Amino acid sequence: MKIGLFLDKKIRDFIVKYKMLERGDGVVIGLSGGPDSVCLFFVLLELKEEYDLTLKALHVNHCIRGIEADKDQEFVRNLCLTHGVDLEEHVVDIPALVEKTGRSTEEEARIARYELFEKAAENLANETGKPAKIAIAHNADDNAETVLFHMARGTGLDGMCGIAPVRDNIIRPLLEVPKSEILQVLKDNNIDYCIDATNNQVDYDRNRIRHNIMPEFAQINDRALEHISEMTQRLTEVADYINLEARGLLQIAKEENGHLRKRAIATAPSVIASQAIKLYLSSFMPYQKDVSAVHVDKILELLNEDGERQVQLPYKKTLIISYEEMYVLEEDETKVEPVFNYREFDYEQGMNYPTDRYTKWFDCDKISGNVVIRNRAEGDYLTIDSEGNHKLLQDYFIDEKIPRHLRDEVPLVCDDSHVMWVVGYRISEHYKISKNTTRVLEISYTEE
Repeated sequence: MKIGLFLDKKIRDFIVKYKMLERGDGVVIGLSGGPDSVCLFFVLLELKEEYDLTLKALHVNHCIRGIEADKDQEFVRNLCLTHGVDLEEHVVDIPALVEKTGRSTEEEARIARYELFEKAAENLANETGKPAKIAIAHNADDNAETVLFHMARGTGLDGMCGIAPVRDNIIRPLLEVPKSEILQVLKDNNIDYCIDATNNQVDYDRNRIRHNIMPEFAQINDRALEHISEMTQRLTEVADYINLEARGLLQIAKEENGHLRKRAIATAPSVIASQAIKLYLSSFMPYQKDVSAVHVDKILELLNEDGERQVQLPYKKTLIISYEEMYVLEEDETKVEPVFNYREFDYEQGMNYPTDRYTKWFDCDKISGNVVIRNRAEGDYLTIDSEGNHKLLQDYFIDEKIPRHLRDEVPLVCDDSHVMWVVGYRISEHYKISKNTTRVLEISYTEE
């Protein structure tokens, strides 16, 4: 089968369905030299004139396979030279990065490649004046292997959807094509490619799936690959609907300060609430996968519990589930420095009390010790009514639903253990101005 016929029968409708290409696009091709990427290279060459594409290939030598990797790089260089396609080459010492970061070799290589792809696409967009696409050569086998890999490791709906045909500016035109058909079309057209010997080793999880599990699926049903692909498409439609509902829930639940109303999330259907939580937490993370099902399930469990709860998240972040809201706390959030100003003056009947929440008057004659500014300490209390009844500060914090992580930071104006003012909240009844007041201490609070 010629490349043109292969394109018409297997790929063209898929490209149109997912709006992968537009006329005048710039496309960065991930070109390893393996059969999949070489096939993608020739498919895009076939489409170059039709779509008026500006093509640029990018090859990454991961420094993993020594001289074999160097040969692949040379092959790609000659291929691009022969067909007049610009090539961007990179050499990245993945083993050294793995030693530094502790990530797996596969993960580190993937991160390095996609960072380079994005940079190349940005540069190509600057040259052409249009956003550039990144073409990756994932095929139907890769998609099925990914689904099985996710199932084995534990996954939710997103993981069962497999590899997306389009994600942002990344396109995968070969995603519905089986590997066997790719190899056949290369053979029919006498097109050479490189063989990565590590793909035949079963040291990597994906290779175990490829060589041990996928053949068994084919024995059960020779259309197993097709059926997995169809399943991922149907599940993607379900996931898209859930995402739509989850984003709507977030709009309803989100307050002006960015916090979420706890009740709005807690009363939503679990499947929608789960995805809303995942989307919300992902906005604070470098990668969506940093939010695991463990985090989401724990949060759902805590939403219906009384009091304040905390869930530790990656990157030194904490989700606070308070009495009425939930929000993410950054460990490195800058703390403000409080500034207090004081003045004393004689009191005269009829004076207007300050209405500012952060300016308060106190009866000087009722202050028995030295006025100090501090945070809470054991034994602190307030006078809560005109009868002189006391309440421990800890109990007051609970009754007022002040988040636990803020309680040690609330400034207090104190007369020994008697709290005169819980700044931002209330003053003690004992120190309020009365008809017997002769002198006033005014204290105002600001933040630098």
